Formats: sequence, C-alpha cells, structure tokens
Amino acid sequence: MVEDLIWLSRLEALPVQEDDLELVDLEGILNSVVNDALVLAVDKSIQIDIAMDQFNALDVSLTKPLQITGCYLELRSAFGNLVQNAVKYTPQNGQIQVQCFPRHDKLVVRVVDNGDGIDSLHIPRLTERFYRADASRTSSTGGTGLGLAIVKHILARHEAELDIKSEVGVGSQFSCLFPLAQLYRS
Repeated sequence: MVEDLIWLSRLEALPVQEDDLELVDLEGILNSVVNDALVLAVDKSIQIDIAMDQFNALDVSLTKPLQITGCYLELRSAFGNLVQNAVKYTPQNGQIQVQCFPRHDKLVVRVVDNGDGIDSLHIPRLTERFYRADASRTSSTGGTGLGLAIVKHILARHEAELDIKSEVGVGSQFSCLFPLAQLYRS
C-alpha cells in the first residue's frame, strides 16, 4: 500500500517531464501486461485475448508496430492494473478481452470481462482513493483501493480519460480514451 501511495502522490504532484515521453509499442505493452496477468489467472483457467484489428480502417499511415507517445512505465501500470483487476473479479473459466481500436477522434484501449460486474451506484466513485465497491472483497482480492485512482491520474497525465461501464452479473468494461493524435504516424 505504501508503494501505491507514493506512486499516486508522485503522479499527482509532478508534471510529466519531456524526458519521460517516448514512443511506446502499444501491442508490445499490452502483450506484456497480458502475459503477467496469465500467471495470476492460471488457477482460475481464465482466457485472456488481445484484439487490435480495426486500425486498417484508418485513413492514415501508421507505423508498425502501433506506437503512441507516452511514458512507458505509467502506461504499463495503468493497463496492468485494469487487466489484473479483471482477473481478480472474473470467475473460474471466465473470459477477458483487451481491445485496442480507433473510435471517432479517440484511441480506445479497453479491458472487457465477464466477471461479477459493479452496481451502477458505485461507478462514479471507483477512482477515489481507497474506495471499494464491496469492502467484503478486500481480503479475498488483496487490493489497496488505490489502483483505479492511479489509473485515472496516469490517464490524465496522457490527456486521456477512463470510462467505466458495468452490469452486475454480466461483467465490466474499462476504457482508456486517448486522443487519436497520440498515435505515431509515419
């Protein structure tokens, strides 16, 4: 918890440094995050897939691999947190999909699961420090209640936002919405 608090305080207090920004291989970072999550998911037999196939429809010349401008460590932390949360709250033999696609003027990185879902009354508060939709799950899932606050601040530092949709008993979607302009174009 102390490490999460320090990380969150740093994100809130320090501006993004130009030296921290680089071209980040989006598919590479998502593959890395998914590989880490598969280790957590092995006991639950959860399937995790990545879908990045909608970029051919863009009328621009994009580099291969797909790259965005950002801070690698921060983006890895944000995406990793969302995928690990999906693993925690997805039942045995569940499915998680990490999607990356353009939508209007946004680049969307979305984590979709068929887990427990979250009651809509909790969604507006999920990114608050220490807020937990169900305090009884704290000991079983091992979270600090800081992860989504960290994600929110990382996305804000990348001129992005977090959109959360969920339905109890159906699952959740956590969408990171980046300006499409952050895609590196050749």
